[in-house]
Amino acid sequence: ECFRRVKEQGGFIIHNHPGWRRGTMEKSEDQVRAYGEKWVDAVEVINGTTLYPQMIDRCVDEQLTITASTDVHRPSSQVWARDCGIFRTHTIIFAKECTEKAIKDALEKRRTIGYSANNLIGEEKWLNEFFNSAIVCTQIYENEKKGHRKFQFTNTCSIPFLLRRGKSVFVLRPFQSLSLNCGKDKNTGKYQKPKVTVDNMWTVGDKHPTFEVEVDK
Repeated sequence: ECFRRVKEQGGFIIHNHPGWRRGTMEKSEDQVRAYGEKWVDAVEVINGTTLYPQMIDRCVDEQLTITASTDVHRPSSQVWARDCGIFRTHTIIFAKECTEKAIKDALEKRRTIGYSANNLIGEEKWLNEFFNSAIVCTQIYENEKKGHRKFQFTNTCSIPFLLRRGKSVFVLRPFQSLSLNCGKDKNTGKYQKPKVTVDNMWTVGDKHPTFEVEVDK
């Protein structure tokens, strides 16, 4: 009855910490009904610093919004000290403006990413939007004889990125830069575009997404 009344009033219902005190991620009988009635709008894929990877897949498969919450029951400053090196768990919302209407529109259309302990969790398209908005990539050198170019990656946001190429992982810290080389494709002979796997991003299948980085945007 509560669920029905919330939906009648235009409310937004989040399934919180779906793995808490449960040995399975499978839906219980009550959950099967709640989901079947389309009462659930979103799922908390992260609670505090606990990640439920299976819930990412559920959100994508069932067209639900990804959210993340602190689950703090006391003043957050007691839990997330300024010098602990991470921000508190929260949901990043892709809203066109800072209004209730725009935020609700973003939530209903699933334009969200979960953040926890410098990890970003979500659908690959929104992770890509976030990454390429945060990173400024510029070509700074080219050696045509050796067939490689050097690119500078600058992180303009407060979250570090773990960039992997092959077996090498590079830490791109907040408001700092690093440089990476890109060679030519052995088959086509053309320069490869800068591409990285981001190891502190998580998406469907409990995987790290790989992005082609926009250059000189």
